[in-house]
Amino acid sequence: MAEMQKFIMRLYDDNRDSLLRAARVCVKNEEDAEDLVHEVFVRAINSYGKLVEHKNPEAWLSTTLKNCIRNYRRLHANRRNISLEEYGDLAAPELAEPLSRILPKQLSADDREILIWRIEQRLSYREIGKRLGISEEAARVKMSRIIGKCRELIEP
Repeated sequence: MAEMQKFIMRLYDDNRDSLLRAARVCVKNEEDAEDLVHEVFVRAINSYGKLVEHKNPEAWLSTTLKNCIRNYRRLHANRRNISLEEYGDLAAPELAEPLSRILPKQLSADDREILIWRIEQRLSYREIGKRLGISEEAARVKMSRIIGKCRELIEP
């Protein structure tokens, strides 16, 4: 196990920065670029047996990143075709108490504010993006991440 860990850590240390630069150029979003690079290394761990025998592990990492970026683009291309604004009327019902009291205390103030904008004030992703100085798509991704954090904090 220590041998695998050393091998992966060497690959990570030697290649992370260049993979991250390439991912940033392709997806134009820092968090998503980091997620893609982490996905590459998760796949590297899962494919350790093949990777350690590979004649060029760095090329394997680059090819894996390219495939991850393709999957990312396909996923996001499909998401753009579905307008969530059409379902705005199906938003959360009026809450008996303010959302700020219900949200987990561990959430950052920024995350809490964004959730309040979307759920209580019913701002569109476009409006949230404008307030944050990011694109509508980035606002959707940010909201998705915040909701994921909430789930992790709420579920035992």
